[in-house]
Amino acid sequence: MTVPDMIADPAGFDETAAFYVQAAQAAIRRECGWHVMPNALLEGVLNSRGGTVLRLPARNVTSVESLTDRQGHPIPYAYDPDTGLIECTQGAFPAGVGAVRYRIHAGYDDAPDVQQVLASMAKRMALAPVGLVKSQSVNGSSASYDAAAIMADEKARLKPYKLGGMP
Repeated sequence: MTVPDMIADPAGFDETAAFYVQAAQAAIRRECGWHVMPNALLEGVLNSRGGTVLRLPARNVTSVESLTDRQGHPIPYAYDPDTGLIECTQGAFPAGVGAVRYRIHAGYDDAPDVQQVLASMAKRMALAPVGLVKSQSVNGSSASYDAAAIMADEKARLKPYKLGGMP
């Protein structure tokens, strides 16, 4: 089996400002565990152990359009926007991989602190010829670089947007 290259034609690859913005955005989304912004319709499935509480894979959920089992039967729920937890109000959630289907609107339309982290990271990546020193060994003469690293102060600004642990 041949695995295709991430950049099909390296000769035609152009590192533009849009490229750095997309790379920074991807790093922020990995750090936070979800898309963060903008507010958008999200659809997906949740794994469940059959308990009464699940965490939606998003924050700032502005509406829960539907919550169903695999067969499309509605699941009665109560949602707590402060914690992102959703509770089955009659019985328990169905158990299994992909047992609960959701359709929600979630994300932030206005998050200048996140946008500032994105802009800062994109500029840093564009200006750093080989990236930030991530680790270094003096006698062994080795170093590793990471231009997409999220700095400690940036992580602190992103912390309110990170998903919490699953119940």
